Amino acid sequence: MEIIKNTLSVGAEKPFVLLHISDIHLSESDENDSPERKAFAAERKRAFSFAPAALNFVKEYAQKNDYPIVNTGDLLDFITPENLRIAKDLLQSTDMMLVAGNHEYWECPNNRFHFDDAPKTYEKKNESLSFVSKHLGVDVRFFHREICGVNLVGIDNTDYCIDAEIFEKLKNVEAQKKPILLFMHIPLHSKYIGKGEKYSLNAPQHFFENCNPVDAWERKPDDLTCEICDYIRNSPFIKCVLSGHTHYNSEILGLDAQDQIITGCNTIREITVI
Repeated sequence: MEIIKNTLSVGAEKPFVLLHISDIHLSESDENDSPERKAFAAERKRAFSFAPAALNFVKEYAQKNDYPIVNTGDLLDFITPENLRIAKDLLQSTDMMLVAGNHEYWECPNNRFHFDDAPKTYEKKNESLSFVSKHLGVDVRFFHREICGVNLVGIDNTDYCIDAEIFEKLKNVEAQKKPILLFMHIPLHSKYIGKGEKYSLNAPQHFFENCNPVDAWERKPDDLTCEICDYIRNSPFIKCVLSGHTHYNSEILGLDAQDQIITGCNTIREITVI
């Protein structure tokens, strides 16, 4: 597993270290699953064969160094009892904060990118995330923790939108007027993201003109999300946005209106906050 070390200067009361991971994509099944789901899991495991070793490495590295972990989603590739069991074990054996990715509400084997399934899947999104939160024992739509005078905040933007409830929670933390590291699964749009630019939040319309209609429908933000993206970019307290989703490592530091770090698959970022 690749380890990338970064330093973020945000005005912490004293330096501290955190680990940032994303997109492990656990693809496990067991006797509770149907033959169809087991076959689907086997297929997905081929795509994410690194996942079991990556998860063990993260656990051991965090325990050895006594570092907190922030996981920006897609820890699960889809919802199964076995994936939930493994994820819960990681949460209980480490000091981990978790915010959902788009796969935390994916109930395989129905592929949410099939047009007929997509609207139904999105209607059930919050219901599925509530189910996952209950079984993991954490709120996967929002977290907040202060470390050394720095607010770590995780928000749900898993369907390329951010809702009013989550926005209000973010504003309540910002009212403290302390530096914020903002964690979310999907990165803010920036031309500096690289290969994953079209999969960013509030990406320009031209990315949707020649793509699958479901992809265009999925990734088009609503008016509130556009407002929230501007709010994040212009906030004097949100010092960096940290995300995943694209599966590639990117650093947008001092290049755009908002500093960002994107952590790819099979990667740990060891971030020193000063």
